[in-house]
Amino acid sequence: MNRHNQVNCCEDLFTEFKFQDLRSASPPNKRGVYVLRVKKEGSSVKEIVEQLKQLVQNLNWTLVENYILNRISRLEKINQCPIIYIGAAGTHKDSKNTLKGRYKEFSMRHTVMYPIWALLYFGWELEFGWREEDDPGNVESQLKQKYIERHKNKLPALVKQ
Repeated sequence: MNRHNQVNCCEDLFTEFKFQDLRSASPPNKRGVYVLRVKKEGSSVKEIVEQLKQLVQNLNWTLVENYILNRISRLEKINQCPIIYIGAAGTHKDSKNTLKGRYKEFSMRHTVMYPIWALLYFGWELEFGWREEDDPGNVESQLKQKYIERHKNKLPALVKQ
């Protein structure tokens, strides 16, 4: 059984979120907060990281290796909590970022793009969840603080700050 399905450590924080499969989600073109949640695990994180390190090192391009491996190493922080990322879209008053735009960035330039791709490639199923918010930056901060309080001062696995 998937260990992430057995954990209820944060479920109450995201009851008002709409969740859809990451590969086919259709979030609105609105400001808000979003999360990535593990629905089902695939290969072990250790196996994923080892295989990707070998692959990336074969590029023989140190600059690219360092960048990608820095992102991939975040996978090693995945624990039993199914929430692996918390973010916000449209945090500044004049921001044009939206939930739909952030979602699209997972396919082309988001900071956790490579770890997400790796998980999907190795058989993991992920969900994209969102909630529209007028003040997404503040709500994101509150959600991260509540997460930290429940997880021994640690942020979700793929979150750097």
